[in-house]
Formats: sequence, C-alpha cells, structure tokens
Amino acid sequence: MIASRHPASFVAAIAVWTLAAVSGCGDGKPSVDTSLNEATVTGVVSVKGKPASGGKINFNPSNSGRIVPTKSADIGPDGTYSVKTYTGDNQVSFSGEVAIKNTGVGLIREYAVVNPGENKIDYDLMGQGQSVGSMDFSKKAKGKRR
Repeated sequence: MIASRHPASFVAAIAVWTLAAVSGCGDGKPSVDTSLNEATVTGVVSVKGKPASGGKINFNPSNSGRIVPTKSADIGPDGTYSVKTYTGDNQVSFSGEVAIKNTGVGLIREYAVVNPGENKIDYDLMGQGQSVGSMDFSKKAKGKRR
C-alpha cells in the first residue's frame, strides 16, 4: 500500500490537504466598511435633465456589519442637497415631492461609495428625457381576429 512504501510523502500530502481544507477562504462575507466615520456628500438631483425641486434624498449606509439609520437631506429648489452619512457603500433612494411629481422615481435605487472627507455626487434620474415604465398602446395589432 501507499502508506507503507512512502510514509513521509503520504503524511505530507495529508497535511497539505488538511491545511487547505481548514484554512478556506475566510468567513465568505464580502469586505464592508463597518466604521462609524462620517463624511459629507453634496450634489444636484435632476429629473430628465432638469433640477428637481422638493423631496428628499436618502442615504442608507447599513450593511451586514453596520446597522445604522438612514441619513436624509432635503432637495432644494435648485436641486441641490447636502447630507452627512457614513463612509463606504450607501444605497440611495428618493422620496417626497420628487417621487410624487415624477412617476417611478420612488422606485429608483442608486448606489454611492462615500469616501472620507467631501464627496460630490450628482444624480440625473430617468436620464435625458427617458421615462420609466411607459408603453405605447396606440398601435393596433395587425392580423385577423378569430
């Protein structure tokens, strides 16, 4: 048998296999920022290329290692906002007047990486003239009915 012919190589092979199996790749979770370091984010919120007025922009910095409340800021009449939130990945959503006036904006979820210090992030929701969920039902189907 293999163990009796080459005991040293057999033991070495088992040791390498055991080390590889035990060490693994960590706990399997992605790297996330769990610090409570805050940073300022400023920018302009636009809808279809025009500055939004009213409503709120919401930054949710919670993740698997940091459960904290969402940070919100008012969107000014010229579309500007300023908010202090935690560094790292933040999910960004929009609520209030900007979502009520613009169908679909309340469903939009953006993501921001907030770095220490000052951050400038602008959002153009629904792009230049694009709309969310619009369909043209005015064209009639061609063909015969049965």
